[in-house]
Amino acid sequence: MTIDGDQAPPPPLQRDPQPRAKWEPPETHIGRRAFLGLMVAGFAALFLGKDLFSWIASKAKTSPGGSGFRINSVAKGLVFDDATYRLTVDGLFRKPMTLTFPQFTDLPQVERTRDFYCVEGWGVPGVVWRGVTLRELMGVADIDPLATHLVFHSGDGVQYTDSLTLEEAMRDDTLLAHTVNGEPLTPDMGQPLRLVLPGSYGYKYVKWVVRVEAVALGSDGYTGYWEQYGYSQDATIK
Repeated sequence: MTIDGDQAPPPPLQRDPQPRAKWEPPETHIGRRAFLGLMVAGFAALFLGKDLFSWIASKAKTSPGGSGFRINSVAKGLVFDDATYRLTVDGLFRKPMTLTFPQFTDLPQVERTRDFYCVEGWGVPGVVWRGVTLRELMGVADIDPLATHLVFHSGDGVQYTDSLTLEEAMRDDTLLAHTVNGEPLTPDMGQPLRLVLPGSYGYKYVKWVVRVEAVALGSDGYTGYWEQYGYSQDATIK
């Protein structure tokens, strides 16, 4: 699976038999490495008299492809073929469906420009995502009132999944995106579809989405791929 540095330092190929320790400090939902990185960057911005995010933006322009995203690879992702790709929308939907890629892109499209943040302490300002809001998708598939969460399944072959509450899914900037900054997603960026959840850290941005499943969960919620390694189910940036 290919995981952006935005989504957290990659775990080893073989999963640990026991979950890793929770983040410190837990109140901020970031790890010690991320916390220290933010502290160093903040002091540098203060004493140099520069705006931190402007500095990040200037660095993004000089990065490979100009995207500013850092890419770490721990396995291969989905090999996309627009002739055979299918997006399954099922579970607690009253009108479950399977969409081809052209059918997905025929749904009402939106663009949202949002800053992107990584738990490692870096970010990419002004990322332009284009795709379909989950609100639109839930309306078309007629979500059952019993549903509490949406679970996103990746086509990477290593059980890369994560979930959103319906409150998160209903935001007008929560998308399944197929383009970034005016270009189709590349394989390492999650082609063909990537979950976009502004206001949360990038490890929630599930790549290579092939299935959206509506489920009813209790108070414990859903344990996604990164949560198995100690990351919080709530990736909200505090």
